[in-house]
Amino acid sequence: MELFPEIKTMIEKTLAVDSEAVTQDADLQFDLGADSLALLTLSIAISEKYGIELLADDIIETENIGELISLVESRINA
Repeated sequence: MELFPEIKTMIEKTLAVDSEAVTQDADLQFDLGADSLALLTLSIAISEKYGIELLADDIIETENIGELISLVESRINA
């Protein structure tokens, strides 16, 4: 399953950032300016879309978007 395009779209909408800024190496907080409310909103959107439990704290602990995608994949496959 290729999650990056779907999660990228969610990030673009939630953070209102340009598509080019959302790369697998980008950090949600430092590179894209996500605050705690945005991270909570994103975690809820991902949880609902994929039927997994993903907390805002889980997202905070990831180094970049690529790591977030790996985390989501592991939760889907668990």
